[in-house]
Amino acid sequence: MANRSNFRVIRGKAEAEANLTRKIRAHRIRSFLRTVLILAAVVGLSVLLITQYKNQVFSGYVVSVQSEMTPLENTSYMENNGAVIRYSKDGISNMNAKGEVVWNLTYEMQSPIVKTADGFTAVGDYNGHIIYLVDSKGTTYEVDTRLPLRNFAVSSAGVLAVILEDSGNSWINVFNKEGEQIVEAKATMSKTGYPMSVSLSGEVMGVSYFYVDGNTMRSSVTFYNFGGIGENTTDHIVSSYDYADAVVPMIEFMDAETAFAVADNRLMFFSGSKKPVGNADILLEEEIQGVYYSNSHVGLLFYDQTGKNKYQLDIYDNNGKKVMSYPFDMDFKDILIRNNQIMIYNESQCQIVGLNEKLKYTGTFENKVHFVAATDSPRKYILILDNGLATMEFN
Repeated sequence: MANRSNFRVIRGKAEAEANLTRKIRAHRIRSFLRTVLILAAVVGLSVLLITQYKNQVFSGYVVSVQSEMTPLENTSYMENNGAVIRYSKDGISNMNAKGEVVWNLTYEMQSPIVKTADGFTAVGDYNGHIIYLVDSKGTTYEVDTRLPLRNFAVSSAGVLAVILEDSGNSWINVFNKEGEQIVEAKATMSKTGYPMSVSLSGEVMGVSYFYVDGNTMRSSVTFYNFGGIGENTTDHIVSSYDYADAVVPMIEFMDAETAFAVADNRLMFFSGSKKPVGNADILLEEEIQGVYYSNSHVGLLFYDQTGKNKYQLDIYDNNGKKVMSYPFDMDFKDILIRNNQIMIYNESQCQIVGLNEKLKYTGTFENKVHFVAATDSPRKYILILDNGLATMEFN
């Protein structure tokens, strides 16, 4: 009896443990299924919202003046992280979306060159030797290049890469925001070629060179790394690409991982934050009329060869894949590629098209528009009007 009694007790404990195990397993399965259902609902909702956004059509807009100002003659505008940069030969200022002047700087320049990067704004005079660098709070730094300026780029850390020229020689020098020279590189036509464009991202600098030797013409795109990777390479060069019978007047970093360059006969993409490598080389048959880009897409403008429209805008993603080709007739002042949509505008009218080629809006402005800046919202833009700075919100 005692043995049978002990046996029954042991079997009861085993059954209880088995039941507990089954309950835990069932609970885990229910929890897993509940999580899958929640994720499926979230994914489904996200797909629905994305689809609705892509197919969204704006019916109209509302404009509200944020501050009064008078647009001046011979004044140019740029956007920088949702702010509007206004500059001329006499000075430069930064205005936020409310029309408030965050900072301003006066100077005298004949041909000001302005470059921006993540809150930093730099301005220098072509053929001058002083570059003013201003951060988002208005702190101003003065960099003396000591040689005549030809072109430059600024990074998100406030580092300047400057193309200079003196007595027939060219230089590509790099300065920090305190004005200290940290890199000096001489460029000659016989060795590297003439530097045409420069761009910065982190510790990597990209330069396009133009080279002529007798009847031979070529260009190159060269990347330098001034960090640890570049210390073990000749002249800090980590990659370089040659292009025969081409001129490359433009190289830009779209983000920390992607750069692109535009030649007169091709479009090139490069990837890598330390050692950029070429990942797309698109040959072009028609002459480029304009280049427009964001941190995710590049747009090339051509005349429409079919005769059906005046222009054709080809859009490429950052892998070099053509995602759309949009024909249009409107004479335009500028083209913005932001928030997965394109705005084409002039002083009196605009049209917005999604990257799925769906026309989202076309219409006229109520007042003369001098400049349009994008914001983080696909519905909202900043306008410079005759009577001031305004916000334009589509509905």
